[in-house]
Formats: sequence, C-alpha cells, structure tokens
Amino acid sequence: MDFFLTLFSKYKCLIHTAFGHEAYIRVVNKLSAHGIRFRTRIHSHAVRHLGGDMAMLPQEQDHKQYDIYVAKEDEHQAHLAIHSR
Repeated sequence: MDFFLTLFSKYKCLIHTAFGHEAYIRVVNKLSAHGIRFRTRIHSHAVRHLGGDMAMLPQEQDHKQYDIYVAKEDEHQAHLAIHSR
C-alpha cells in the first residue's frame, strides 16, 4: 500500500487478494452482505495477445489484482464472511 494510505488508513489488514473482476465481486458481495467495510487497491497487469486472425485487434484479458483491506478489528468477521456460503 502507498505509504500515506498505510499510515492514515484504518484499513490496514490485507484480508484477500482476488484475480479478475468476477472473483473480486464474489468476495466484496460477501463482505457487504455481512456489513463489513473494506477498501480495495487494484494492480493492473494488462496482457494482450494476438488471436488466430491477425487482422483483428488484440483481446485484453482480465488480469487485474484486487487487494482487499479491512480494519484490524474486522479481520476475524471478514474471514468468516469470505468463507461462508
């Protein structure tokens, strides 16, 4: 995390790292459903590749990394929420 964000934010506990938007949405929906507040830091690792047809534009795959942080006092509840059904 950025130095100043780490220093002044109450969301310092990295609770989960998700790769791809769908995985991120699954986790944050569970946290939100349990009333747990969080912050997210996104790392973009865009990878482009050429498909079979060279005339087409390259496809961009979803390779974003989502680091989800919660307050230290919410860590246990966040783990329970993420691993609930």
